[in-house]
Amino acid sequence: MRKLITIAFVLAGLSADAQQLTQYSHYVLNYFAINPAVAGSSPCLDMKLGYRRQWAGIEGSPSSAFANLHGNFGKKKHNFHGIGGQVESDDAGPLSYTSMAIAYAYHLKVSRKYMLSLGVSAGFMQYRIDAAGLVLPDVQFGNDPAFTGVSSDFVLPIVNTGLWLYSEDRFYGFAIRNVSNNQVEDIGLATRIVPHFSFTHGRAIEMNDGFMFKPSAQLKYVGSSRLSIDANAMIDYKSKVELGLGFRSESGLVGLFRVDLFKYVTLAYAYDNSLSRMRLGGRHSHEIVLGIKACALGESRATHCAAYD
Repeated sequence: MRKLITIAFVLAGLSADAQQLTQYSHYVLNYFAINPAVAGSSPCLDMKLGYRRQWAGIEGSPSSAFANLHGNFGKKKHNFHGIGGQVESDDAGPLSYTSMAIAYAYHLKVSRKYMLSLGVSAGFMQYRIDAAGLVLPDVQFGNDPAFTGVSSDFVLPIVNTGLWLYSEDRFYGFAIRNVSNNQVEDIGLATRIVPHFSFTHGRAIEMNDGFMFKPSAQLKYVGSSRLSIDANAMIDYKSKVELGLGFRSESGLVGLFRVDLFKYVTLAYAYDNSLSRMRLGGRHSHEIVLGIKACALGESRATHCAAYD
């Protein structure tokens, strides 16, 4: 029964204007996965590895894994270039995809305090559907237009773009994922991988005794769906440990944790407690992110943003 519920939910989400790409609770820590304009913003070569398991306890529930890397080069006065790449895999029952993209960004100083970055990434996405994993009566399967002439694998181009305005204590980001608005001709009557729009803002507010308050919010819009919001509030202690809470509209509450294991190694964990109808089958989601930085001696090519880095 749980498998049937999951399959029905996933298929409905693919054909409708709804969230189709992976979303993360640690969206600030892994903002490069959302916005290519972040490429090169860290003073050091920045790598993130992560895994997310959603709705634990439901068979066929979504799971995601990612790896990305970005750095900067060609500094000229305050301006410089950023380059990076990322790989992402998402598995949700009978549907799954793997995407690969290369990103480029140009950072320029626009005022005494602010840097502005414009970025774009391009690559491909391979979608897969496993019809053998569907538990449906033959008569329903044969008459369902979503599976008429279905292809087990198909490859689509992807283009993402973004803007990022940042200083030492705050940032503003705007990103569009899947600008190309690809149509999947072999599944459904009008199935598209629609563009995902997001606007993100974060700040770092100094407090006493080495503490820092780091609020952030992300507005998201997909197709004709309702506007949704993610909001996180973190307390940072001497840039070594962070604890916080998050909220995702129409979904639930999130517990957030980050710790610096070594000088250039960070480990983060998020625990989502769903308040939506999915809580009846599996209310818990888990996310873990490992961050690794490689810094050359005296490296200082980018503006350090305490709200993001």
